[in-house]
Amino acid sequence: MKNNKSRQRTTRLIFLLAVLSFLIATAQGIIYYKRYDSFFKFLLVLQNSINAFGFKASVTIKDTVAFMKENPSPLYKGIGYAYCIAVFTAPYCTISFIYKFLERLLRFIIFFRRDKDCRHIVVFGYNNDVKSMLRNDSTDPKKTCVHIVTAEAIDSEEVYRLNKAGYVIHSADVLKAPESELPALLARTHVETASNIILFESSSIRNFSLLQLFRLNEKDSPDRIRLAAGAKVSCRCEEEGIGRLIAEYYNSAAGTDAFFDLELVGLPEMQIHKMYSDHPLHTVYKDTDVPLRDWTVHLLVAGFGQLGQQAVLQAMNLGVVHENNRIIIDVFDSSIKAKKAVFLNQLSHDTFDITDSRVTLRSNAADGLLEINFHELNIAHLSFYDTVREKLDSEPYTYAVIALENIDLAVNCAMQLEELFSERGLKLPILMRMDTDRRLAGYISAENSSLADVDLIDDRSIVITLDMIINREIDRRAKEYNHFYNNIALITADETGTSDNSDADPEQEWNRLRLFRRSSSKAAAYHDEVKDIVIPKLAAENGAELSDKLVELIGRDGSLMRYTGTAWQMRGSEEKLLEDLKKDSFAYELAALEHRRWCCYMASIGWRFGERSDKFRKNPCIVTQQKLMETKPEMCKYDLMSLMARYKKMNVQK
Repeated sequence: MKNNKSRQRTTRLIFLLAVLSFLIATAQGIIYYKRYDSFFKFLLVLQNSINAFGFKASVTIKDTVAFMKENPSPLYKGIGYAYCIAVFTAPYCTISFIYKFLERLLRFIIFFRRDKDCRHIVVFGYNNDVKSMLRNDSTDPKKTCVHIVTAEAIDSEEVYRLNKAGYVIHSADVLKAPESELPALLARTHVETASNIILFESSSIRNFSLLQLFRLNEKDSPDRIRLAAGAKVSCRCEEEGIGRLIAEYYNSAAGTDAFFDLELVGLPEMQIHKMYSDHPLHTVYKDTDVPLRDWTVHLLVAGFGQLGQQAVLQAMNLGVVHENNRIIIDVFDSSIKAKKAVFLNQLSHDTFDITDSRVTLRSNAADGLLEINFHELNIAHLSFYDTVREKLDSEPYTYAVIALENIDLAVNCAMQLEELFSERGLKLPILMRMDTDRRLAGYISAENSSLADVDLIDDRSIVITLDMIINREIDRRAKEYNHFYNNIALITADETGTSDNSDADPEQEWNRLRLFRRSSSKAAAYHDEVKDIVIPKLAAENGAELSDKLVELIGRDGSLMRYTGTAWQMRGSEEKLLEDLKKDSFAYELAALEHRRWCCYMASIGWRFGERSDKFRKNPCIVTQQKLMETKPEMCKYDLMSLMARYKKMNVQK
């Protein structure tokens, strides 16, 4: 709104300047052509006034100076001096009007070329991340119209460039407008019919405020904007506290039909997920004969900012490959005390043993070992490398993440770690942050000899794309996972029902979920890439081919469950299924693996053991596999879901 008013004032000023310049040129023409007949005088005055705006005034400055010398009266001199200035202001006004005309003409052409039923996307905010998003945009401007709503001032040249690229700019601070005025204010953005709303201001608080402009459900204020059915809102949030507020706000609609699908977007999370996807945590064990139980994850994290913390949190989920494999994470930072305090705020003391230098997942919360060691060391000092050497003597590292913001320090750290690991004969992924110097990044990526074993964490300018936000592959997989979980049919031996409710709408199911349940489905979808490696190897370790094992366990005549074509029917009671599960080492290890992964993930987001409560983050299943079989035996069969999904996929492919 502020920028709109500023532009309106500028337009009025240029218009007034044009009128004034015209009047001054007319006055100068009247006195300059005073000796001509009225008819010719009128034409000459009009011609001069028009030519003044056309960059070539009939009465030049030289003519004006000569005229003032011949007629030195104060009136003629005043008009003469004003005219000399108007000779320059008039063409400026012409340029401004031509620019405005071309800008509007360009918008009209773009609008005319677009399909009438084009997809509208509204982006709130205009910062470096939004610029990267637009720079990486590959959508067809004929079929997709992207609207940018910003409270920040954008210069005219940039607006013209964006318009030319097919983007529509709306300058307005919508948070200062009353709710009743919002529909009219945002009418030109087509926000009420848009398929995607992207809240990408730099401030998480501001994004939360923008989110509240939209009507959440039927009970919400009718003055708020109601989005189109199926609309998705992507809200950028990288602050834990604000994230919880947003979750509580959106979760108030849980169990009802929320009017829009909400996704919280964190750029560090996206960067680290892509890093682990491109360079898996267990790369060092690929194509080796090392048993899964011995696939120890020993992760080194240098730098404990948002990127480093995400590296740790996602490793707690993606590091699980067996019910008993060890996950050891060493974190180094010169100001670890303050950063650790913030990080530990999201973990429960009931789930972790927490000391000044170490955090360990309690043995009654999950199987295996999960340990995080904190070291307050300056990465530039010798003491850091001495500590790394000591760690290497006791447990070789398998992965290193350098998440330092200081480029000089990061490069030095990468080179020295590469040398240290090479001396020990270790070849492991070393991932380095490099998001401020693209020329240096290009040099490092060229596989030069000095940093041949170092790869780069894709910076946000590469990771963030419009397509990634509006058509996130991980979202699709998470929705499929949730849909499969919701509609999987497990029936007892004496039941006859076969319906699996697979006709239910996945989007509607998803919109009824609380945000943490969505996050849980995403974590499971993230881990699917790990399972694609782990499950076939687990089958091989048990002396079987995966496809044959699937048929043996859960096929149409499976030993655990019989697949009816739409449902899985147990061979007997729940107790018999559990006993059969224990007898098959492959099935048991897979169920124990998935249960441990789920426990580690839940622990990473602050959950603890207790009577089930979403509000207080409690769940009775945050226990070891053995304890789960004793206290919640009916839940164990759901840990075989990944097998069931693969069996159905295998049958579809056939």
